[in-house]
Amino acid sequence: MDPAGSDLIQCQAPDWQPKPPDFLPRLTAAADSGSDAAAKDLLQFGLAVHNLWGLLCRQVSPNVSAALQQHSLLPLPNRTIVPGDRFRETYYWDSYWIVRGLLVSGMNDTAASLLDNLFAMLERVGHVPNGARVYYLNRSQPPLLSAMVRALYEASGAATQLPLLQRALPLLVTEHQYWTRPPKALNISDANGNVHSLSRYWADWYQPRPESYREDSELARNVTGTSSPTNSAAAQLYHELSSGAESGWDYSSRWFADGKTLGTIRTSQIIPADLNGWLYQMERNIAWAANLTGDGATSDRFNKAAAARKEAMDRLLWDNTTVMWRDGILSSLTNSNGTTSQGNGTDGTNQVYMLALNPGISASNFIPLWAGLSEGDEAQGARVVQSLQDSGLISASGMQRM
Repeated sequence: MDPAGSDLIQCQAPDWQPKPPDFLPRLTAAADSGSDAAAKDLLQFGLAVHNLWGLLCRQVSPNVSAALQQHSLLPLPNRTIVPGDRFRETYYWDSYWIVRGLLVSGMNDTAASLLDNLFAMLERVGHVPNGARVYYLNRSQPPLLSAMVRALYEASGAATQLPLLQRALPLLVTEHQYWTRPPKALNISDANGNVHSLSRYWADWYQPRPESYREDSELARNVTGTSSPTNSAAAQLYHELSSGAESGWDYSSRWFADGKTLGTIRTSQIIPADLNGWLYQMERNIAWAANLTGDGATSDRFNKAAAARKEAMDRLLWDNTTVMWRDGILSSLTNSNGTTSQGNGTDGTNQVYMLALNPGISASNFIPLWAGLSEGDEAQGARVVQSLQDSGLISASGMQRM
């Protein structure tokens, strides 16, 4: 067999420069003036990170397209930037942070090539998969494509990027449908009996993940007594593990019923604050893109969708006592016909559920602030910032995600 990673070839991005113009301008000005003693070291660190693009640039080997059945890699039309280390291929939500870095480095063309690869996968399978491998097609990752599109548009200027929005708009609508239909989307009742739609992570997979086959199989044996996917408990565990991988938080204690043990994972029984914050951001970005491309009907539809999601999150996920959004845990609900939902989201597309808030503190509780849910309510935004500062999540080494 060929060595791991040989289906991708290292490349050089043509828009890379040793020191790009306008690179970290405020830091550069501070370093040049000597007004900040640490500025020079920080600027050198920034340039060292900038130099990594050459190590991380990849293009698909011609051997892949010549024999697709012999490769797990999805053929991508353009060069890409990979996360690095053992992550040898394109990953979805990693690409957001990569695009932001490329734009700082003035590498807008490479950022556009990366987006075009994501578009190609979305066109092919109806969603952006977790990563560019066939065994990732059963799930996605946090939906940040619209944020990448907007970042590239705003960095490059409207005059040159209107075609980007025209291509992206129908694809973003397709991605939105993927995240807002059952079984990912559920109907949830608030305390007043009003029904709202919110989404969750839900992978279409009930076997050990191919990329973590040994680990998943061992866990299933330890928890259920068997690793056979024909066993319903083992199959459900595999499903929860794959759904947790879709979240990008694989694995956070927020997914565990006991708060500490992977074997109690229950990802699909949780309505995540972060996912719905990102979907709110996506809906606003689609409305923005539709407006700029002259599609008033789509813009109006997605502005209304964003408003509905904000209302749902305010009523179902907002904790006014601790001033943060929280994950919601699906709980049972007695129906008018006398039946009872079991709180696992498997009872049918028209079923209505209730939520109990997860009391844990996690960085994900504050993602909706970043996604814009407090825009227009500066008082709430200030309170959420203070709540984050008081949460214990921020340390000298950075943010603890938990």
